[in-house]
Amino acid sequence: MIRFAAGFRGVWIGLALLLVLSLGMLGCAREVIKEVEVVATPTPGGAPEAQAPGGEPAAMPETQPETAARPENTAAGQAAAGPSDPVYKLGIFSDLTTANYWSYLGSSGDGTIWNGYVLGGSQASLFTYSDQRFDWVPSLAADFPTPLQGETVDGQTMWTSEVTLKEGMTWTDGNPVTAEDFVFTVQTVLDLELSANWAGIVDTEFVEKVEAPEPYKVKVYFKKKPGLSIWQFGLAFCPILSQAYWEPVVTEARGKGEILEQQKFLFSHVPENEPSAGGYIFEKWEKAAFAEKTKNEDYYFSGVTVTEYENGAYTESKPGQFEFSAYGEPTGNKILEYTNGPHADATIHSIYGNQETAVLALNKGDIDFIMNPLGLQKGLQAQLEGEEKVSIVENASNGFRYLGFNVRKAPMDDIAFRKAVATLIDKEFITGTVLQGVAIPMYTTVAEGNGFWYNPDVEFTGKGLSRPERVAEAVKILKGAGYTFEKEPVVSEDGNFMEQEGEGLRMPNGEPMEELTLMAPSAGYDPLRSTFAIWIERWLNDAGIPVKAQLTGFNVIVERLSDHENLEMWMLGWGLSLYPDYLEAFFHSRHGGEDGLNVGGYSNPEFDRLADALLEETDLEEARGLVFQMQEFLADDLPYVVLFTTPLIEAYRADRLEFPYTTVLDGVQDQGGLTTTVVLK
Repeated sequence: MIRFAAGFRGVWIGLALLLVLSLGMLGCAREVIKEVEVVATPTPGGAPEAQAPGGEPAAMPETQPETAARPENTAAGQAAAGPSDPVYKLGIFSDLTTANYWSYLGSSGDGTIWNGYVLGGSQASLFTYSDQRFDWVPSLAADFPTPLQGETVDGQTMWTSEVTLKEGMTWTDGNPVTAEDFVFTVQTVLDLELSANWAGIVDTEFVEKVEAPEPYKVKVYFKKKPGLSIWQFGLAFCPILSQAYWEPVVTEARGKGEILEQQKFLFSHVPENEPSAGGYIFEKWEKAAFAEKTKNEDYYFSGVTVTEYENGAYTESKPGQFEFSAYGEPTGNKILEYTNGPHADATIHSIYGNQETAVLALNKGDIDFIMNPLGLQKGLQAQLEGEEKVSIVENASNGFRYLGFNVRKAPMDDIAFRKAVATLIDKEFITGTVLQGVAIPMYTTVAEGNGFWYNPDVEFTGKGLSRPERVAEAVKILKGAGYTFEKEPVVSEDGNFMEQEGEGLRMPNGEPMEELTLMAPSAGYDPLRSTFAIWIERWLNDAGIPVKAQLTGFNVIVERLSDHENLEMWMLGWGLSLYPDYLEAFFHSRHGGEDGLNVGGYSNPEFDRLADALLEETDLEEARGLVFQMQEFLADDLPYVVLFTTPLIEAYRADRLEFPYTTVLDGVQDQGGLTTTVVLK
């Protein structure tokens, strides 16, 4: 029976209990949003989307297909074969942009949830989260790390820790998964200076190097003492790629001159027969149609029984291989127990242009489960509620949709302008009146469903104001900062119409404000955000701020995010990690480069100080206090206007699928569709 390494037991039992308290109350399922467009941190063993960096943004200029493509001559072509069909069939709404995992986490154009749904789960990692409850548990690791200790290396004091690995795990090419694979992956990130999500996982401000003193032992070296987000929830979650397959590619990349050329070479490699350590092997990608993965018959965790107990205990057991137990004595009521698969011969991710066609396919039995970070639209939910063969589940979402500012450019660089825009946006009106409660207004950068880290006392600009009050306050803010109007906007007393629209808004330097572009997804992709964009355009124009909403494809928006000279305002969303170190990754000035997650280039030394402190914090309660301060700071400084969230509603074929559980923060989609644990009836 494996136990905790000395020094970690108290910390992690405390963390587990706090997560249970904050997440375990989701049993009835409820609110909040998660949008997985751009990923912010890969969830080990599952799909990212905008997971958040701590260990989990963007795509190529290709719009989504308008109709579903039907795969032929593959397992996907047998989609309607009936209940005996051994293929797990999933529907997604946008094509992959890459099959290269390095690029998926390292390129601002490939970090989308859609790539994550398909590519996730094939890599190893030292640690992961447990199912449903999100305990911190070993994966490739055999036990928890040794306590951090100071060590003098080449005359420099460093903090080190060691992890012993399980033996017997292999890649699908027959090579063992060893400490050398971990070292190779981390060293590649360091040598090629990979950014975006890789930079959040392997933080070069802290990580000096990693070594393999033995084939199944990893030793990590930190330049300074790492906090929870850097080690336990960062480097320890690093995806591990096959050294045998990728080393020749990386070696060739190193010879390509400048770092950017090296990165481009690595990212442009098209993997063929890449080894997998997960339950499935990437087999085929038919562009604009489907992606197919086949069962890994030698999957190491196949046959592992996982049990979670009401008292917080967690166990894993694989007869003849290993036994693991943590978080208390495994006695009393069991709240979850399942045996790992995979139980399907293959998975097929078929691409549909919109939810309507996917729902039709679900009804017909062409697919088993719809994967969507946005969840199912309410109208389509009503269509499915009477179907006996279809089940619908609702969960809280861990994410938000937002309006972002490129603060490198005027007037977005002016906090007065950002506050005026935020004041004019009546989130309560859109969510309550226009959208009839389908969406939920949101005021801070941590989802309410992530209860331990959520600050309920954040004050937000404009909250609770009437329409006339909003316009009057926005005018006051702008005039106070030196802006002038030829005609000031005037709203009728009842707020029902504009008695006079604002005109001739001039910047503090006296020059006319030029028309600004607000990019947002089209109604076909997300009707909620397109609705918000149209209303925001109207309200800002009424107040004299010249804005044009540009509704376009998701991939088009993501590609434009790297055009810092022409980017002005945009509307997207993030799916988030449980540990909110994504606040540092989204808003610290050091991440404002070409591939950084701080797309808007926000820079504030006071916020940077809070973010740096979070990365170094090793005490859970102190980290919570910093996260609360950061939420308050961002709600006042407004690099984003956080807009709304939604409950995550999902639909699946109950006559075909038996999940080990369906109640979980961010839904089954965030667990990658539970491809290795679902049972096909």
